[in-house]
Amino acid sequence: MAQSNVQSKVFRVDQFQNPELPAERREALEQLESQPVELTVEAIEGAAKEQTGLSDFGSEDYRPRLKRLLDEVSANENVWAEAKQRFKKQCIKAAANRLRNQEYCKKFPEISGIEIEQPIFITGLPRSGTTHLENLIAADRRLRYLPVYLGSESTPKPGEAVVDGEADPRWKRADAHWQQMKSNPIIAAMHEHSPNHACGENELQIPDFASYQWEWMADVPKWRDYYLQEDQTPHYRYGKRILQTIMHQFPDDRRWILKGNAQAEQLLPLMNVYPDATIVMTHRDPLAILQSVLTMRGLAVLAHQKKPNIQAHVNYWVDRIELMLKSYMRDMASVPQSQRVDLLFQDVMADDIGTAQSVLQKAGLVPTEESKSDMRSYMENHPRGRDGRVVYDLAGNFDLDVDKLRDRFRFYTDAFSVKHEV
Repeated sequence: MAQSNVQSKVFRVDQFQNPELPAERREALEQLESQPVELTVEAIEGAAKEQTGLSDFGSEDYRPRLKRLLDEVSANENVWAEAKQRFKKQCIKAAANRLRNQEYCKKFPEISGIEIEQPIFITGLPRSGTTHLENLIAADRRLRYLPVYLGSESTPKPGEAVVDGEADPRWKRADAHWQQMKSNPIIAAMHEHSPNHACGENELQIPDFASYQWEWMADVPKWRDYYLQEDQTPHYRYGKRILQTIMHQFPDDRRWILKGNAQAEQLLPLMNVYPDATIVMTHRDPLAILQSVLTMRGLAVLAHQKKPNIQAHVNYWVDRIELMLKSYMRDMASVPQSQRVDLLFQDVMADDIGTAQSVLQKAGLVPTEESKSDMRSYMENHPRGRDGRVVYDLAGNFDLDVDKLRDRFRFYTDAFSVKHEV
């Protein structure tokens, strides 16, 4: 891996052992508790219609899924009203995007005929190096990727145009959101979400009120159980249709490089919808994944729960990561050997450009000096640690027995020789 001379700030999150809000912040949140938050399908739809001036949501099969999400968040008495209001805004945005997506597809029915051929999917678990690998491979000029700003708003607002010499209004909104996010330096250090950064394909399924992305937006264990019981193929088809709308807006013959952490447990629907895809799975020490996931998602638990239930949070994500790994191992044979790449995280870290080139070769793209130059340029402009780094403590922060956890995940580490990082 290319070395960096960047002097990184070091961050530690120590609040998990004794979570307590500052008195002033708690008082402000308590004052908002008297303000009702209407979490109903009708409220979300009404706000989205008013925001967009549109009324056709397309198929109404999304309504029961939206209701499940809203009902679960609404019933949680341990969540601050402010957090529920934030979740409501996320649902309104998703519904507004659904309206705009439907309007665009009606206006341009030829979208359904656009071909998406031989995409490359990075499918590793969250916090396993997938974002870095996707962005690095996407630097190759022969490929195109899904930038954050189009993942956030795939189709334009009716009547909204790009002014010559100015950025797309969607880019501007995504940048404003990123500037707000990075005001928290720990978030900036953990996960870049700038407008041009590559994002996950799962973002395209959010307006269908599907995908595991909702588990990152709220505490919804009932939703998780429902999601895991349902065939996700229709939602992958929805995401593909939205990808086609992006291709219609920005015609380009290059192949796609995409990623989605949920893909690790959804290989069957993924291959149903993209049968000629190259699937790249990154394999990392599950304990290293856990300490990062527990910290990153845990920041929301600290902020959104009146009495942060850290133990429930830990149990949820330990179970979740285990299930995702078992699902991948169960279904990985469904991907033809000629289309599957299994990468060890330590190999990516040791030689990320070389590893990225091996992925391209497996996908049928001949490695070239031009490609390597593109990737070196990306690395020079995105040095590791430029926004700081977070120091984790799996045992100290979350009271987990590392040895017992190692035994629990031995089914996976015996199959894939990942380097122990914890």
